[in-house]
Amino acid sequence: MTFRKTSRKSMRLISTLLLTAVTPIHGVEPMKISPSQFRTKEFKANFVGSYGFLPKVEPKVDNEEAQVLAELSEYLSGSQFKAAEQRLLRFIKERRNPTDPETESKDVSAALIFTLGNLYLQSGRLADAEQSYQIAIDRHPAYRRAHKNLALVYAKQSKMELAKPHLEKAIELGQSDAQTFGLLGAALLNEGKHLAAEAAYRHAYLLNPNERDWQLGLTQALVNEEKWSEAAVMIQSLVDAQSDAADLWRMQANCYIQMGQELRAAENYEILRLKGLADERDLNQLGDVYSQQKQPLLALGAYLSAMKISKTVEVKRSLTAAGYLLSLDAPAEATRLIDELEERAGDNLTSVQKRDVFLIRGDIARAAGKLEAAGEQLRQALALDETDGATRVRLARLYGELAEEQDEPGRAGHYQVEAATMFRTVINSPDAKVSYEANLRFGQLLFKDRRFTEAVPLLEAATRLKPGNKSLEQFLRRVKRASERQEAKKERERLEREAALEAAKKTALEK
Repeated sequence: MTFRKTSRKSMRLISTLLLTAVTPIHGVEPMKISPSQFRTKEFKANFVGSYGFLPKVEPKVDNEEAQVLAELSEYLSGSQFKAAEQRLLRFIKERRNPTDPETESKDVSAALIFTLGNLYLQSGRLADAEQSYQIAIDRHPAYRRAHKNLALVYAKQSKMELAKPHLEKAIELGQSDAQTFGLLGAALLNEGKHLAAEAAYRHAYLLNPNERDWQLGLTQALVNEEKWSEAAVMIQSLVDAQSDAADLWRMQANCYIQMGQELRAAENYEILRLKGLADERDLNQLGDVYSQQKQPLLALGAYLSAMKISKTVEVKRSLTAAGYLLSLDAPAEATRLIDELEERAGDNLTSVQKRDVFLIRGDIARAAGKLEAAGEQLRQALALDETDGATRVRLARLYGELAEEQDEPGRAGHYQVEAATMFRTVINSPDAKVSYEANLRFGQLLFKDRRFTEAVPLLEAATRLKPGNKSLEQFLRRVKRASERQEAKKERERLEREAALEAAKKTALEK
């Protein structure tokens, strides 16, 4: 298969558009903690175990409380959480309001309030659990597991900003399990502290490399830090375990594109296509990759496939794709894509979209050297929107090109007049960009026709509209010098003619 040569400027344009079309990496959604995180065997075992106490970082209990805890352990070993809750509530009530009038009323320790919070959390009563843990922490600020479990309450509600300080406090007090570090990573990621999030996730991943949440979190942190190679490796381990996770294939493809490995990205999109998981965006992205790789036929196939599965015709996207193909000097492929677009869209194209189709067809005809046909397309585009200054500039430039290729002076003059007329309608356009283009191109046209003096004010206007353009300023100086020489020559010729006329008159009188 052979391909036509593409300019470096065109390929840079495609590369830029390709990279801006990929999934945004800095605006990722907050890290979500999957509900399964609170249903694993490890979590349940640790949770039940948290009804016990560590003497150095947790409050003491008196003999009565110790006896109740021993009773509760019997309930907990059989997962009789409701019975345990009822027993604990009866004990708390009795302590605060003893039935024996001779027994002194007293409150329970932070340890039992914490245990009650655990039972509330176990039954899904998050508000009650939160209140209990907070009371336990207020009574015993260094209560390590109370801090962690309060963070769990917030994490279950996706309130990671509230969970974070308690996770940090738990770690400061010696908590070092994977879940605590993983949740801290999620909180840091949500704050945009990607480097710190990476460190937390790495710790969690080290302690539990099989936990998918921590793998995903670490991957997201690496992507946000633009560590593309490391992120791609992490994603590979995830897709190996779940090959139908389309988002992971896409994320990895994005990493490859950022690494400059577009063909590896194309492989990912092709895998999605083979699995039937590719959506319209994936196929358009695949087409962009093939365009960047100067393979217009493969690009066309991807673009047509995207159009085929689209519920609604993405006109702007298809026109952009046609522009890519045209930049690859593939007008036939661009024409086919536009033909398919018009066939699928039918009468649903808006006036603006029809105009844009005429414009791209004009570009295709111009690229093929068919300037007359290109002019017809541009005139139809202009007929749909007479106020479109940019189209007027394009048509005026085309008339200038047509003037240059004419063999008949009369025909060339006709197109020159058409070009000048069209330019004059927009040189004072309120759209600064249009006005700049009109003045610049009209000035260049007059320069080619050696009408230097007329070109000068147009180029001066263009310079005012875009100050600091060194090449334009240099060109303007060149035109001014040419204008001065031309005017000086005209003056000399005028003086010579006048002198010759005077000489002729004098000779006639002498005779």
